[in-house]
Amino acid sequence: MSSHDSDSSANPVSGIQVISRAAAILRCLESEPEGLSLGAIAKRIDLPRSTVQRLVDALAHEQLLKVQGAGGVCLGPALMRLASHSHVDIIHQVRPYMEALTDKTGETCVLVNRNGTQLMLLHSVVSPQALRVAPSSGSFLSVYGTSGGKVLLSRMDDADIVKLLGPVLEPLTPQTPNLARLLEQLKEVREQGYACDSNEHMMGVGAIAVALQTSQGQYALALVGPVWRVEETRESLRQALFGTRDALAEVLSAGLR
Repeated sequence: MSSHDSDSSANPVSGIQVISRAAAILRCLESEPEGLSLGAIAKRIDLPRSTVQRLVDALAHEQLLKVQGAGGVCLGPALMRLASHSHVDIIHQVRPYMEALTDKTGETCVLVNRNGTQLMLLHSVVSPQALRVAPSSGSFLSVYGTSGGKVLLSRMDDADIVKLLGPVLEPLTPQTPNLARLLEQLKEVREQGYACDSNEHMMGVGAIAVALQTSQGQYALALVGPVWRVEETRESLRQALFGTRDALAEVLSAGLR
């Protein structure tokens, strides 16, 4: 047993204090998708920078935090994966409808949820076609370059979107929208009730998505495939998504919009 373990066992109050301080760091990063510097964290939670450094190192080792270069500390992938378990009930309810949607359209169906500037892929039903898009559940996507992300962003005010994303959006492909174009797209999403992306997150990939409003918050359901095929069948995919959304309104307690 290390001296650190021995000290914690001998002094449970000290162990509780460590947990409390680690929790304070996680909470202060909750609404900071771009991360904070060690100095900024120390100032916010009123602790010495050296103490914050030790706690951040320990949390990063467990992937609960991620250290990005010299300046940025943000929530880590392990914490995101733990958070995904809170969506188990919704996944269980939506899965049969996703399977039916893929059977009907032949395209991959995904269920996503926004976490800051990232889109968490909660569940996917992969297309049976030879040429298909096959994303992995538990992976993360950009919120501004995807149809699912746009549909979720459209539920926010423009001012809050600018605050969340910042003035400059990192281009993921030559087709990724800049901020002004994104805000124009979101206006169309609000009017039409669905969102699209074509080559905006990954070249060759297209998608169309609708929002799901549930008692556990907002989700998006998207059909994803080769961009040429999605564009050719966009209207039938849209109708299929709308039909699934309306059918799920009977199932999800808060209904869908």
